[in-house]
Amino acid sequence: MTLREAIEAGRVLTADGATGTMLQAAGLAMGQAPERWTLENPDAIRALAAGYAAAGSDLIYTNTFGGNRIRLRLSGLEDRIAEVNTEAVRLAREAIAASGRDIFLVASIGPTGELLEPYGDLSVDEARAAFAEQAALLGAAGVDGFACETFSALDEALLCLEAVKEVAAGRPVFASMAFESSGRTMMGVTPEDAARQLSAAGADVVGANCSVGPEVVEAALRAMHEAVPGLHLLGKPNAGLPTVADGRTVYSLQPDAMGAFARRVRPLGACILGGCCGTTPEHIRAIRQAYDTL
Repeated sequence: MTLREAIEAGRVLTADGATGTMLQAAGLAMGQAPERWTLENPDAIRALAAGYAAAGSDLIYTNTFGGNRIRLRLSGLEDRIAEVNTEAVRLAREAIAASGRDIFLVASIGPTGELLEPYGDLSVDEARAAFAEQAALLGAAGVDGFACETFSALDEALLCLEAVKEVAAGRPVFASMAFESSGRTMMGVTPEDAARQLSAAGADVVGANCSVGPEVVEAALRAMHEAVPGLHLLGKPNAGLPTVADGRTVYSLQPDAMGAFARRVRPLGACILGGCCGTTPEHIRAIRQAYDTL
C-alpha cells in the first residue's frame, strides 16, 4: 500500500516527533543546522529515525527541513545541497529497514527563512526554484510523500506546494502552517483561509505544526475542519512552551497529554498526528497507544 492509498483508505497514521531538539539533546550545538549532522554525524540521524520507528511511527520525516538552497547558504552548505538531501533519505531508509516495520518516509521541506517580495528581497522565481530543486532531489532519492511544513506566510506555502506538486509524480503532498496563540500565523493567516486555499491548490493533507502546543493546534484543526469538512488533517504540535533551566531549554508537556490530544482531534478528520519541537519518542508512543485504543 502506498502512502496515498493509506490516506485515501482512511488509515490513522502516527507521524514522528521533533528533529532539532532531539539532535540538540544528542549534542548538536545551538544554532547549528541539523542538516550538517546528516553529513558529519550520520549515526545520530539513523538513531533519531530508529527511535521513532521503535515508538510506533508510521511516518518518519527526513532531516531536510532547512535543506533548500536559500536556507543552506546560512550554514555554508549550499554547494552540498544534493548530498544533504540524498543522504538524509538514505540514512532514514537504513533505519526504517533495520526496524523491520512498514514505515513511510516523508520529505520535510521548510520555508526559505526570507520574506518574499514586496515585503522582502526574495523573488517569487528564486523561491519557487529553490523548492522545486529540493523536492526533485528528495523525490529522486526515494521518498513516499512530501511535507511543506511550518509556514507562516500563505503565499510562500502555496508557492512551495505548487513547486513540490510539479515533481511529486503522484506522491501525496502535505501542507502545514504554524499558528500562534492568537489563532493566526505570525503573518496573520487564519486556519480557515489556510485550509481553503491549500486544499484548493491540491494539498492532499492540510494541517498545523509547531505552534505553542496541542491546544493551539487543536483549535486550528477544528477551524480547518469547519471551513472544509472532510479535509484530511495533520497535527504536529510542540510539547508546550519551552522554559530555560540550568542553561537548557526544557519542554514540560507530558506524553499522556499528547495522547489525549490525539484522541480529541481524531473525530475532526485528523489522519496524521505526531510532534514538533520538544517532543520525543515517548510522546509519539503515547499518540500511537491512543490511536490503538480508539
